[in-house]
Amino acid sequence: MSFSDSVAPPVDVFYVVQNSGVLGAERGHCLRSALYDTQPPAETELARLRGADSGGRYGVWRSATYVEPAEWLHRVVRADGSLILRRLSGAEKLTDA
Repeated sequence: MSFSDSVAPPVDVFYVVQNSGVLGAERGHCLRSALYDTQPPAETELARLRGADSGGRYGVWRSATYVEPAEWLHRVVRADGSLILRRLSGAEKLTDA
């Protein structure tokens, strides 16, 4: 896997969520995968998670952003295996003095 900083993040991403099955729960769904720029890798991860936990309630979701350029709170895995890491707002690089 390599890191891709020069390529713009995708506007749409796909990812796997797990439903807690608890009605009225404040947080009924949990993110269970990285974000993917295409649907097939998310479907592959869904199959892997279902195989490991047959009783779990999983599904693939799609999200779109209207912010330009697109920014996501989690890393995005491209089809070629490269990663787009989230920006660290307000972070500063520390150097040895």
